[in-house]
Amino acid sequence: MQVLKNILRTVFLLLFFFSISSFTTSDIVLNDTQVSTDSQTTQAAIYKNESLECARIGEAGPAVENLRNYILATGDFEILNNSAFEYIYADAGFIELKEKYQVKLGMSSFFYLYVGLIGFFIAIVLNLRRRTDRVANGLIGLFVLMHSFFLIHTTLFISNFTLNYPHTQNMSTFLSFMYGPVLYFYFKRITENYKFKKSDLVHLLPTLGFIIVFIPIYTLSAEEKLKVMLGVGQYETHPYIEYITSIKIASLLVYGYFTYKLYRKNAKKAAKTSPKKVRLQRTIMIIHTVYAVSYILYAYIFIQNENFKDAASSIQFVAMSFLVLYVGYIAYANPQVLVGTVQAVKKKIVKYKNSGLTPSFSSELKEELVRLLEVEKVYRQNSIKLETIAERLGTTRHNASQVINEHFGLNFFELINKYRVEEAMELLRSNSENLNIIDIAYEVGYNNKVTFNKSFKRFSNLTPSQFMKLERA
Repeated sequence: MQVLKNILRTVFLLLFFFSISSFTTSDIVLNDTQVSTDSQTTQAAIYKNESLECARIGEAGPAVENLRNYILATGDFEILNNSAFEYIYADAGFIELKEKYQVKLGMSSFFYLYVGLIGFFIAIVLNLRRRTDRVANGLIGLFVLMHSFFLIHTTLFISNFTLNYPHTQNMSTFLSFMYGPVLYFYFKRITENYKFKKSDLVHLLPTLGFIIVFIPIYTLSAEEKLKVMLGVGQYETHPYIEYITSIKIASLLVYGYFTYKLYRKNAKKAAKTSPKKVRLQRTIMIIHTVYAVSYILYAYIFIQNENFKDAASSIQFVAMSFLVLYVGYIAYANPQVLVGTVQAVKKKIVKYKNSGLTPSFSSELKEELVRLLEVEKVYRQNSIKLETIAERLGTTRHNASQVINEHFGLNFFELINKYRVEEAMELLRSNSENLNIIDIAYEVGYNNKVTFNKSFKRFSNLTPSQFMKLERA
């Protein structure tokens, strides 16, 4: 973690250095370019006058051509609202200019913005949850946050807001090489309880390299960035696009392959004991694959065909949106499936330091315990005890307690109550049999309503009645 902090600190220092350098250079060359600037201003005024005069007499061709040159020279988009252009408002060339440079808001813009804002909220909520794996929370939260950030940037771009706020240019591009690694390590964490090492920072090198290369572009003034977007700046409109696209595709393919291997390996083991988790992982894999395939098609196959290009890009954005909404739904409906339970803390590991329970046998007992809980639903027995679980596992009471502590980060009663409350939530949501609260309490293993209410509120911060009202609302 300290290494990561040092890397980020270095990046920010480099950004500051290049920012200062760019401002200083601009001051030095200002006097040398004054004559050139005056000449450009004069020429821009000529373009403007010619455009307005031609528009007033209905000469659409020259009016549009001079108007285009004026906009490229000045970045003044307000001129499109000049009353003189009412005489040529139906001209195809003028309509094209308005589409290209004026702010336009459509349903897709509002949808992507809405999903992006939801994603930010989901990422925050995920990282505020307790009794869950904070590392897995952080990874899936970051994955959602990156998609949300991109969707908000997409909203600004397709609405032409980036032309009014040039510093938003390329604001999400630096995330291009992080989608694959973040999803891969999320799967690695939830399937193998992977512990991060300093060497894992190597996966950030492509992103760090991108930031370093783009420092001169990110530190341009707003005026210079606008020129770049208009195609008249010192850089191309989409600088290094071929390299970025190629590296991103390679990243999506490589990490996608290793993520799929993790999923396949885990699916075979957990198909019977944790079917919900397997379904979650499969769905995330499918949505991410749709996004990756649509990006590849957009980048290499349909890039020359405007119709297919729009369709491929729309598939990307829709896939991202569904991923954000799906993770948000799971985070609300069944967070334990999404990120699992918190792992044992160090003091519990010390407690079992002299235990004869081997790691491999511990994992076997854990898988069997999950099967007992999720398939046989032994927690429904209102008189269940730790001894009962130990007997069903074919081990000692001490070993059963150790497995629960180390793999779930809970004690026996907390684990049983967690499963009872989770099933109670599902019953309250569906309630197809019109059961009342006390019936549901009995159904999941409680002897009385008071204990059920206390356990329910501890795990959900709501009473069963409040939960039902919230669901119906």
